[in-house]
Amino acid sequence: MHVGIIGGGQLAQMMITAGVPLGITFAVLALESDESAPAICANTTRVATFDIDSLGHFISSCDVVTFDHELVAPADLEAAGALDAGVFPSSHTLALAANKAVQRNLLYWADISIPRFEIARDYKSLVEAVATIGYPVVAKASHGGYDGRGVFYLVDETDLEDLVAQLPIDFELIIEPKLEIEAEFAVLVVRSRSGEAITYPVLRTVQKDSICHEVTAPAGLEANLESYAITTALQIAELVGAVGVLAIEMFLVDNKLLINELAPRPHNSGHLSIEACKTSQFENHLRAVLDLPLGSTQMTVDFAAMVNLLGSETETDLETNLKDAMQIQDAHVHLYGKTYRRGRKLGHVTATANQADQALDAARRSAAALLNQV
Repeated sequence: MHVGIIGGGQLAQMMITAGVPLGITFAVLALESDESAPAICANTTRVATFDIDSLGHFISSCDVVTFDHELVAPADLEAAGALDAGVFPSSHTLALAANKAVQRNLLYWADISIPRFEIARDYKSLVEAVATIGYPVVAKASHGGYDGRGVFYLVDETDLEDLVAQLPIDFELIIEPKLEIEAEFAVLVVRSRSGEAITYPVLRTVQKDSICHEVTAPAGLEANLESYAITTALQIAELVGAVGVLAIEMFLVDNKLLINELAPRPHNSGHLSIEACKTSQFENHLRAVLDLPLGSTQMTVDFAAMVNLLGSETETDLETNLKDAMQIQDAHVHLYGKTYRRGRKLGHVTATANQADQALDAARRSAAALLNQV
């Protein structure tokens, strides 16, 4: 089994680590940057862009191809022969996931609970959309934005004019009310090529500036909300024809869950599954795209917490602090081998424990030691 991964980031790195014990061999198509996966995959092809020629050659050289991210143009994938090859998720699913406006409309017509929204594609429709929703609003780029990029908070006309001044001629924005979010959650669905589908336990996430900082499991949701989250996640996976991991992010507002975004790949919120579940999200993603039986997603510990390692203003040599971080019992360090940069995800720490607060405290202390923030 020879699996190709388009994109060479940490998700590809952890997929490879999960697949080696299964006898899977890998190839990576990576951009010319300091991405994570090339360090552990000798069969790496570096390209300046994911163009049709490089995609076509790569796809034809692999048994199955999957993705580290969804930032590949679906039209280019189709032109490169993805429709006639084993590429999962499909270009259709990627197109849905890569465009938030398409996502919103699909979920709306499927009668799935989402935030109120308007779509703006020019100045006139932007002004009308903001007026319809009413300040304060959140404007989100429909594609290309993640980890806080492409998200704008507008509280008055001045903010609106500032946004207009920096927009390109061709744009597409989703305009939503700024919600009073009580908590945020994620559900990871794994769906195989033959349609077998399972979910991981609901995860509670903590976002700051639209970037995931912490994740805990179990989520501690009320039983009825947890049931709704899982049922809705499975419904969405079927709706979009997902193959592999599909991450579904949710807001809790007025004790009601609203679907926020979809990501058709292993997801930051599911990193703790490596230590906390019988089968990690990375192994199950590979099982799904290869149409192998899916592994159990049951937790093997009482509680787990994950803390992202984000670059701060002051550069720190993480490896220098590794010994101190590993002194924290039941903390598991994952470093991605990336160049230090403010706000960049450089790694994560997962901790497991018999109590929720103990797991989170251990993960936080280990992360703080790595970042020299003790």
